[in-house]
Amino acid sequence: MANNKQMNKTIRENNRVFIDYCDRLELIARSIFSWDGLDDVAGFGAERFLEWNLFHKGKAVFVKDDEIGFKIFSAIPSDKLNVYRLPSKITAFSIEYSKDFELDDVVLIMNNEIMKPTVETINLFSERLYEIERTININVIAQKTPVTLTGSKKSLLTLVNLWEQYSGNLPFIFADENYNLKGGINALKTDAPYVADKLTDLKHDVLNECLEFLGIENANTDKKERLITDEVNSNNEIVKHYLASFYKTRKKACDMINEKFFDGVEVIKLKVNEDMLDVLELNDKVINEILSDDVEKTVKTESIGSDEDE
Repeated sequence: MANNKQMNKTIRENNRVFIDYCDRLELIARSIFSWDGLDDVAGFGAERFLEWNLFHKGKAVFVKDDEIGFKIFSAIPSDKLNVYRLPSKITAFSIEYSKDFELDDVVLIMNNEIMKPTVETINLFSERLYEIERTININVIAQKTPVTLTGSKKSLLTLVNLWEQYSGNLPFIFADENYNLKGGINALKTDAPYVADKLTDLKHDVLNECLEFLGIENANTDKKERLITDEVNSNNEIVKHYLASFYKTRKKACDMINEKFFDGVEVIKLKVNEDMLDVLELNDKVINEILSDDVEKTVKTESIGSDEDE
């Protein structure tokens, strides 16, 4: 039975591992896109605050305030929805700021078409990774200390102290000359099987699935040599469509900002970061092809239907 000290240590370690995965994956997710010129227009930190809102809240808003100029704010819908199920008014807010705007006077920036925050999915992946990581740690420790200590209730404190020394990498456990090990404490070998390698493979699979969701091509690189060409291409297509789901709404908002506030001049530019492009082997042309893919399929379908009618 674990004491409070052990329980608190375990809880702290669990929290640290989970939070660490959340932070690491957030850093990756928020490094995919760049908004060139946004900080120049809306002030230093605007780009960072925009991607923070998209990651955590699923939306943000670009406004032109008569007093403070162009700014990025957190956004919540206000008033009734219009025919397209978009709010007719937006409340823009941040620290010491809150103001209502008509939707037509601002640009609502969406993380994706359903305004879903990335953090919700990242937390699910982080929990899975944390569970695997902690299980790996337990399995490794079991190889170092494959024993169970047994004894009476009277020897409980002694058992706990012995285990803390044993699991703390002490090479020897010292006892005074009056200590009677035969009196009530026994050590039983558990012979826990080593499965950390299999769990590590599982962790890589979960991490690769998360990167795929973020639009980062990985194709399970550790297994890539065993994949046939069609499987690799299929994975790449899924990755590109995930990336496009985040790119599409950002690009549309970027174009709207330039059109609405800068007479169509490309003052603000949305870019997929160059390192990400190298990994994905994407460029603007390919991305545009992805975004127009559904339209092309619709045209082809209608064309086939017309031929059949004839």
